[in-house]
Amino acid sequence: MAPEQPVEPAAQSPEMKPQVEGKRTQLKIVRENIQTLSRDVGDFRRVHVLSTKKLEAELAALRRDIAANARAKDLASHVKSHEVSANKLEKQVTNLRNELAALKSSMAKDAARGRAKQEALLNKVLSKVSAKPARPKPAKAKPAPAKTKKK
Repeated sequence: MAPEQPVEPAAQSPEMKPQVEGKRTQLKIVRENIQTLSRDVGDFRRVHVLSTKKLEAELAALRRDIAANARAKDLASHVKSHEVSANKLEKQVTNLRNELAALKSSMAKDAARGRAKQEALLNKVLSKVSAKPARPKPAKAKPAPAKTKKK
């Protein structure tokens, strides 16, 4: 046989209803139930407030960590971009130095060529100006032997 299931009072027929207790007793029971419920709600609220505060603290810590990571990433990307721009500037400076050295060398070579041409022209002019007409040279007489004094 199946065990008998308890029957709820509402499901019972009107003839089988238990006798209703007095109003004062019913009010006392309701009051006690309300007090118990109020205590339970208060305890739940306190626990809930504490857990909410803990969760808010954890959330704030996580936000700080995320912000720190974001700043670190921003700083890292800033450092990388700075390094890239510094490398570009170094390459530009190196190229400019090389171009300057080449320009100085070219200018020195041009100046040397110009001086050489100027000297060649000056020598040519000087040779034409200082050239004596070709005249036959008169024969020089041999100098007479010097008389020596005897002592």
